[in-house]
Amino acid sequence: MPPGTPTPSRHYALLLFADYGHIAPTLGVARELLARGHRVTYVVDERFAPVVTDCGASAVTYTSARGDFYRAADPNPDRLARDGYDLLVDTVRTVYPAALDALAGDPPDVVLYDFETVAAGRVLARVLGAVPVQVCPSHAANEKFSLRAQMWDPGHPLMAEGARVIIGFMGEHGIGLDEMGRYGAEWDTRNLVFLPRAFQIEGDSFDDRFAFVGPTSGEPEPGLWSPPGDGHRVALVSLGTEAGDRGDFFRLCAEAFPPADWHVVMTLGRGSDPAQLGPLPAHVEAHPWLPHPAVLPHADVFVCHAGMGSLMESLSYGTPVVALPTAHELVLSARRLEECRVGRALDRTALTAERLAGTVARLLADPGTPAALAALRDAIRTAGGAPRAADLLETWATQDPATPAAG
Repeated sequence: MPPGTPTPSRHYALLLFADYGHIAPTLGVARELLARGHRVTYVVDERFAPVVTDCGASAVTYTSARGDFYRAADPNPDRLARDGYDLLVDTVRTVYPAALDALAGDPPDVVLYDFETVAAGRVLARVLGAVPVQVCPSHAANEKFSLRAQMWDPGHPLMAEGARVIIGFMGEHGIGLDEMGRYGAEWDTRNLVFLPRAFQIEGDSFDDRFAFVGPTSGEPEPGLWSPPGDGHRVALVSLGTEAGDRGDFFRLCAEAFPPADWHVVMTLGRGSDPAQLGPLPAHVEAHPWLPHPAVLPHADVFVCHAGMGSLMESLSYGTPVVALPTAHELVLSARRLEECRVGRALDRTALTAERLAGTVARLLADPGTPAALAALRDAIRTAGGAPRAADLLETWATQDPATPAAG
């Protein structure tokens, strides 16, 4: 294409897990694509339609059968397996038909999907002749590192049942056993990863099939929050957008930060009621939700559940993290914080105010923390973000769907 030739308008479709933490990392990319004159369609749980349409994209909606996946306070392996199986069935029996019905008459050039929508996303791309792209809101997987192996017990009976569901679904669309290895792999030939390579587990083992573009969100709106101006340190505390009722945890955090030294900002989860916490000390403010980038530039520490969106926001501003993961890949991310010397991990089941206070003090006193934070912040800021992701998607949209991505 000669220099200066406008890029043809393309259509991009996204099939993502019904969770804000999976949708939010893609919104910056969607905005960038829309600004370049492309069209973007999300196939999304109806609860998230306003988030999608607010950024200018179109929404094809369905009602997710998602249970407590990622939300249970103390998820056990059996519950995780059951929720995972139900989610798989939902993606092939509800999400895929909704996507095909809506997009068959207006096929996308590219279908983006994530770890939990692999089967539906890849089959949809095949049926519609689109380029498949896997997006990774958390750690990517390759031949050396398997996120699936970290999360799922291969011996659980529901794993075999899930395999039968996938084989049946693939067979319904003409995909034989000889092809199923490619369609069932944990990664694709084109992968967008919303973290920097420096934070990826086994990051040096990933090749050019993986583009580590880092987080893609922009700067927060001005005036959403201002520090109190009393010179006290600021602690931000959150368990994510869908944390649910964790009143005991938040009250414990209020005790861990003494009013003589700290001002504490808490975000309790969308739809929560701060009044349910009861009276709070004067140095603590609680919000149902507040965009964390409004607070993080002023924060000395972030106490959170180790969700990747929260971690990337915090590390983008050079704010150290005390992570309190429950299960799933959150434990791996918390461990990675410690390996990178930018945070500490704590067991939430044995948490006390004294232990949290001591961990924060040791983290902030560690002489290696500032340099490690600066290095990771620079890695995030040079990863390319939404503009690089959009550049790649524009290039991939021109390629043969069956051909591996170039470079």
